Amino acid sequence: MIRGASIAAAIAIVSFAATADARPASQGWYTEGGAGAVAFLPKTNKDAALGPGLGVRIGYDLFSFFSVGISLGASSHEATVPAPPSGEWFQLYRGAADARIGGRFDRLALFIEGGIGAAMISSNILMKVGITDPGQRFSVAFQAGAGGEYQLENRHYAIGLGVDGVMMPSFKPPGGSPAIALDTRLYLRYTY
Repeated sequence: MIRGASIAAAIAIVSFAATADARPASQGWYTEGGAGAVAFLPKTNKDAALGPGLGVRIGYDLFSFFSVGISLGASSHEATVPAPPSGEWFQLYRGAADARIGGRFDRLALFIEGGIGAAMISSNILMKVGITDPGQRFSVAFQAGAGGEYQLENRHYAIGLGVDGVMMPSFKPPGGSPAIALDTRLYLRYTY
């Protein structure tokens, strides 16, 4: 009887200790802020250079494996169109409603995400090569991507790396497919 109680107590202590070491992540409202680079894929990349990008995401974890959110991003690119003009830059602004599905493996989490929104180019410089039409600056934007994050010691913080492809059907080179930009970012996440 005492031996059975001792074994049960030992199992309970080991189970409690294992649970305490798991460092559960917070769940609920969260924000992410990140920086990285945005590159256009061929054929658009010959007229728009790789550029720095910034992004934010605000969302809510509906379940431990599913969240919804709003993402905003901006990047700056040198227009590498034939001269004149030369040395021109343009900005690409994006906003989308999205969803994220993922799973946590102790301190690491992996996810896939996708959404729909809008994109805006700040200048008409790409009109010269036919990527945009006269007066056209907006496009619907479809995005999909994946990433991973590492849960820090404080359960509210995580750092992550994400990669999203953004397809903008209204922006396309002549005879080409829609412009696609690849957004790679390193981010910090805070869950309230």
